[in-house]
Amino acid sequence: MKSIYKILIVFSFILSLYAARGDIMMVINKIPSVNRVISYNKSQFIKLVETEVVPIVKKSEIPGPLRVVSDYLKGNTSLDKNNVIKITNKYRKENGNLGALVDSPKLDLSAQKKLKDMFDGQYFEHVSPSGLSVGDLGGQVGYEYILIGENLALGNFKNDLGLVDAWMASPGHRANILNTHYTEIGVAVGKGKYEGKNVWIAVQHFGTPKSICPEIDQSLRNTIEMNRIKIKNMENDFNIRKSNLDLKSIIEGNTYFEQINKYNNLIEVYNKLSADTKQEVDDYNVQIAEFNLCLANNQ
Repeated sequence: MKSIYKILIVFSFILSLYAARGDIMMVINKIPSVNRVISYNKSQFIKLVETEVVPIVKKSEIPGPLRVVSDYLKGNTSLDKNNVIKITNKYRKENGNLGALVDSPKLDLSAQKKLKDMFDGQYFEHVSPSGLSVGDLGGQVGYEYILIGENLALGNFKNDLGLVDAWMASPGHRANILNTHYTEIGVAVGKGKYEGKNVWIAVQHFGTPKSICPEIDQSLRNTIEMNRIKIKNMENDFNIRKSNLDLKSIIEGNTYFEQINKYNNLIEVYNKLSADTKQEVDDYNVQIAEFNLCLANNQ
């Protein structure tokens, strides 16, 4: 009887060992093997924005400066910049019902700089002796433009209407006044000594500001660039981890299966970041396309 009891104890012990071994095997089977490492797809991420911003080709419309010889040194002219703008807009309305030009403080300032520079430098040209043009003056006053233009006139005009009529009678100056792309204007008028005579000089600056086009989100571009760096660093990291897994090395005090889990988690984060960044790139490219279309339609 005792022998049978001993046999039963030994048999129970053996069964418990197999049961324990089975539990261990089940746990091991739940751990992904190296063959189950999640793969990553580099094609999910466009590494560089596909559509770049088209550089703004800043155009200037500058017909030859207008000298009104017949009225030179005649009359007691008193010109007013607000009236010049008002009459200019009147002619725009009468010729194709064009929109009124908005008085721009920055263009007023660039026109004033041009007026002062011509009197100080005793020249009457669109390009100064130092090589500055209307585009340069626009840049000096912080006017970001797509299109910019300039009308100049010298003479003693009967009045503001006489000044604008003189511009309208000149094809190049008329084209500036009636340009459908311009939305803003700045004017400066002043009397002073030129070539030893008292004379009026008038300046019109026309502009199409960059702000009329949809804004490109530069913070989004910065986010894309930062994500590119993160993704590159992650690629370097899990490539090293993958090499260690292939060699079945023990690193960072982690078991082989712990390394697999860390690798797989890293790949999941990488793939999500890649997908999110690709969407950001797509959104950014849409903004660029809209901006470029606006540029093309306003030049």
